[in-house]
Amino acid sequence: MTEGKRADLSAVLGVVLAVPVVASSLLVLWLIGKLAWPEYFWVLPAGWALAGAITFVPAFEHFLLPLLFGMRSPTARELERLTPCWQAVCTAAEVDGRRYRLWVERSRELNAFAAGGHTVAVTRTALDLPPAGLEAILAHELGHHLSGHTRISLLVWWLELPARVLTLVVRLLALAVPHIGRAFAAFGRSVAVLVTVLLTLGILTALAFLDPWLLLAPLLGPVLAWSKRLGEFRADLMAARLGYGPELITLFREWIRVNGGDERRLWSRLLAGHPAHIDRIKRLKDRGFRG
Repeated sequence: MTEGKRADLSAVLGVVLAVPVVASSLLVLWLIGKLAWPEYFWVLPAGWALAGAITFVPAFEHFLLPLLFGMRSPTARELERLTPCWQAVCTAAEVDGRRYRLWVERSRELNAFAAGGHTVAVTRTALDLPPAGLEAILAHELGHHLSGHTRISLLVWWLELPARVLTLVVRLLALAVPHIGRAFAAFGRSVAVLVTVLLTLGILTALAFLDPWLLLAPLLGPVLAWSKRLGEFRADLMAARLGYGPELITLFREWIRVNGGDERRLWSRLLAGHPAHIDRIKRLKDRGFRG
């Protein structure tokens, strides 16, 4: 499995496409620094970027991710189910499973995910799968780690945080605009509409002036979603090459059955970070794997 232990196109695209939002964050911090400490304005963005190194510390990862994703440590009984399956997957991939920490996500859905550099989580429902099915899901998540999809995800999240806070503020202001406009309704409908339009244009102009990079984020959404779908296909393929192709196809068919189909509207498909299960089955079959 040495070929999988390097970043693939999806991982590289994820980093490249994060550049506008990261640049937005640093610009936001630069502006705050200019206002709060003009002589040393560079300290805030530089300090924030350097502080991002903490995201590579496993202890920080194991502290933050449970808070973000609602994970918990497995019980002794759950570890009895998880450990043999995880060891089998890691043995097949020729990696040291002790580098990773297993978690249980508080969700009733059948799911699993990989995050950071050392985290693999499954839902409680996934633990009820037969051993082969559980191994297939774990092999898929290990594929994300070995492909580099999650290695710097926490660092990117850290660097993007100021831009995301700014986005939240802008959204709150946008929600307030119609209410402010209606406050002028007493002066006539045309006045209320004019105030609403002017406030909207003012917010967009201020955003473009303060943080032009942030305006690119919605345009890059479909491309980022496409790169994530590439990563899912890649992780499927790596799990299949470990011998779990038939089990994955069986699981995808079960997901389709439980959800009553796999139909999505075009725009939903463009913005989805996960491919449709029918597409994942087709990709695996095109590679010679059969369910």
